Amino acid sequence: MANDAYTQQALAADPNFQLRIRANLMSTAWRVLEEPDTIESHTQRAAYARQVINNPTTFVPSVSTWIVMRPGVFNFETSYNFTAGAVLSVSGDLDIQGQLLQDWNEFAGVQPVPPPP
Repeated sequence: MANDAYTQQALAADPNFQLRIRANLMSTAWRVLEEPDTIESHTQRAAYARQVINNPTTFVPSVSTWIVMRPGVFNFETSYNFTAGAVLSVSGDLDIQGQLLQDWNEFAGVQPVPPPP
């Protein structure tokens, strides 16, 4: 069955999935902090990463809610495992981290620089 808003919001609310998001969010935040400071908008990106590292619990619910609709999670099958009593996604940690990295500037409030006229 294809994913839809119902499957994805059930995934977002699943405590096991939220633990995965927490771990991947922390991993991605550390990765951003380790970027060279020559990366465009590194200062803003790093400031957001520090906020995440200092208080990940604050960010997990909102990140869980929107990331399930992004391609790095949505494009992978979501199902319910009755034995485990959990909603599962076959998206891997690298898929989740890739999506987080792709969207990091949005989280950090980085304003895109318009191309020159």
